[in-house]
Amino acid sequence: MDGSPKYWAGLLAAVVMLVTACGGGGGPTAGPIKVGYSMTQTGPNAPPAEYELHGYQLAVDEINRGGGLLGRQLQLVGYDDQGSASTAVQLYQKLITSDRVDLLLGPYEADLTAAIAPLVNSHRLAMPTLAANVDYYQGQYPYLVQSITQTPSYMVPVIDLAAAKGYKTIALLIQDTAFPQELAQGVRREAARKGLRAVFDQSYPADTTNFGPLVLTAGQQSPDIIIGATYLADAIGIAKAAKAQDVNAKMFAFSIGPVEPQFAAGLGSAADGVLGTTLWFPTLHTSGNAPFISAYRRKFGQDPDYHTAMAFAMVKVFAQAIKQAGSLDQAKIRDAMKGLSVDTVAGHFKVTKNGLQVGYSSYALQWQNGRQVLVYPANVANAQPLLPHPPWS
Repeated sequence: MDGSPKYWAGLLAAVVMLVTACGGGGGPTAGPIKVGYSMTQTGPNAPPAEYELHGYQLAVDEINRGGGLLGRQLQLVGYDDQGSASTAVQLYQKLITSDRVDLLLGPYEADLTAAIAPLVNSHRLAMPTLAANVDYYQGQYPYLVQSITQTPSYMVPVIDLAAAKGYKTIALLIQDTAFPQELAQGVRREAARKGLRAVFDQSYPADTTNFGPLVLTAGQQSPDIIIGATYLADAIGIAKAAKAQDVNAKMFAFSIGPVEPQFAAGLGSAADGVLGTTLWFPTLHTSGNAPFISAYRRKFGQDPDYHTAMAFAMVKVFAQAIKQAGSLDQAKIRDAMKGLSVDTVAGHFKVTKNGLQVGYSSYALQWQNGRQVLVYPANVANAQPLLPHPPWS
């Protein structure tokens, strides 16, 4: 055996090359950080969920262009849960145990988050979520971090605007799933504070397609306001039924539906005058909003909605927490994220020790002349609300 210095130097170099090739040392060649999620890509909730997925994708692209995290690139690993809670559970089980992802992002819709929360928590994986219901952030799921406005706050701007107009009575139509039900609770509480009274309050199954009888019965109570605790498809269905049966009110307002361009596509000119609530808007002066909009348009060829902004902000805050933790230690990441108080494109991110969001806000928009405008609160509005709603006929 050659014991010369040249021999040992050559042997050392070969060992270093072998270790590097095998990904030793945790450097850039250790492979990508795998980020798992499921998203509703088929079914009635697919349109807003697609915007949410776009936010994930845009944020990951931006992070990777900036050098990734911990010296490694991010790689999204995702599946279509079809809006099914049982499917989501199976997919997150696969992501955790088969795909062995390093990080998790939440699905769309509160029911799906509720279904996977025990699984995620049992594996002690930090997961920021866009589930707006407050139930999951009371301490029983310490690895979940709410990264969206709380559900009970969604319709507050609409109630405030109605009270300012002197409206007194509400008809409340509620899809019988987790998010709309909790949203309705928030509407009831805020309405009571502002002196508004519910004259109709009824839930309907999520698979309802014929809203005629429900809307007609609500209209017989002559409410000043008809509010739908809805998603996209049922918001369109209720508005169509109101027009078809000439059920009028001074204000029509819905959750989720009116923020999507598909709302106007489904209703045409009947969308004009309808109000919705949004958690973000292009004209808001939030941190990095203009570059975010430009980047989204370049990548996807359309404008973002609030689901995109919230998802984008969530991933960027998650990344900041990982950098602060300095590793993929899930408890450290979770604690770092809970300790952050930062400005994002979606507003100011801040959560309680249980991960409940207390920083983000809600706004009222209205369809006017075929486009969305922000109408409340007044300090951020770019148009005056057009009220009362004109008669359908």
